[in-house]
Amino acid sequence: MTGRTPGRTGERIGARTTLQKLLSRFHFGITLFAVALSGITILLAGVTALRGYADRNIELAAQLGAYGVEPALIFNDPQAAREGIEPLTQIPGIARLRVLDDRGRPLIEWTSPADDPAPLLTRIFFPEPYAVAVRRNGSAVGKVEVWGDSSTLTDYVRIGLLAGLICLLITAFGTIALARRFEYELVKPLNEIATVAHDVRLHRRFDKRVQPLGIAELDRLGGDINALLDELQGWQGHMESEHAILAHRASHDPLTEMPNRAAFDEQLARRIEAAGRRGGRFALLFIDADNFKAANDNFGHAAGDAVLVALSACIKDTLRKGDFAARIGGDEFVVIIDPLDSETVPGDLAMRIRACVAQPVALPGGEKYRASVSVGVAVYPENGADATALLTAADAAMYADKLTNRSIR
Repeated sequence: MTGRTPGRTGERIGARTTLQKLLSRFHFGITLFAVALSGITILLAGVTALRGYADRNIELAAQLGAYGVEPALIFNDPQAAREGIEPLTQIPGIARLRVLDDRGRPLIEWTSPADDPAPLLTRIFFPEPYAVAVRRNGSAVGKVEVWGDSSTLTDYVRIGLLAGLICLLITAFGTIALARRFEYELVKPLNEIATVAHDVRLHRRFDKRVQPLGIAELDRLGGDINALLDELQGWQGHMESEHAILAHRASHDPLTEMPNRAAFDEQLARRIEAAGRRGGRFALLFIDADNFKAANDNFGHAAGDAVLVALSACIKDTLRKGDFAARIGGDEFVVIIDPLDSETVPGDLAMRIRACVAQPVALPGGEKYRASVSVGVAVYPENGADATALLTAADAAMYADKLTNRSIR
């Protein structure tokens, strides 16, 4: 079960949408709803207007026919009735005419020879005929019935649908444009905030800041983020300073401020690797103070520390650019002379160190102390091709030098 969880989590993360896509879908839904609602409203308004227009036309046609057939109904003259409704047959939109006498019997009937272009519209707009009673001196002498068809409505419907479609398209495009503008105005500032957060998280760019975004709520959020970044940057600087101090303490001797044994081992490994790649040479000097225990026993540890500090100062003063020196033990020091060329003689450096150390050292108690050192030299790669071999050779040379110094004394 535990092994499958990361996969499902990765699928959920991969399926997440962006804010811009979410807003786009939301705005598209609102636009679609608004367009559909406005379209239905326009359609219903158009249908209502067309229905009223059609009813009014049929009503006027029926009233006109009633005036034309009144004499024919009085005299029961079908020919006169036919002539009376003749003008109505020329009016488009009338599908059928019928004149009834006072007993409800058809006197004349006319049907349009043209086909109905839209029977559905006819059934919607003209489900029943429009009837007008013909009166003479207050008495009904007959009736005129008029049926309409869709011939006059189709053009209006086409124009109305086209106009409605154009309006809907304009509304849709306008709404989409405004929605896109809204998305841009909102998503762009949020992307800027996300970019700052991304750089801070991945690249530790605590110097990044959210710029003014022009939106009050987002500016307030950006200000809070910037304040947090100010604190993080301060903490980062403090941590880097503490790290540098700890790293220096871990790699340096606190008394002489020289690199310690760990730093020397790392440096020696690098020098061997670099010299091996380029085919170069370097020298390793092993330096040990003579009779240092006697100085500690006779004058105290504070005096011994003063001697070590003076010895380290002499070693530092003799180093060239690129050389390396370290304190690897109580009174043991090493120096890496790199590169070792024809103009560099390790023995000369050793002599300068001896001469410097031979100068009287002022001790804390006011006494003077003259120190001496023994120096052993090993050269890479002649005396050793690895760190152990080089240190062994240099240590052996140092002890040989110490024996020589004792015999001379």
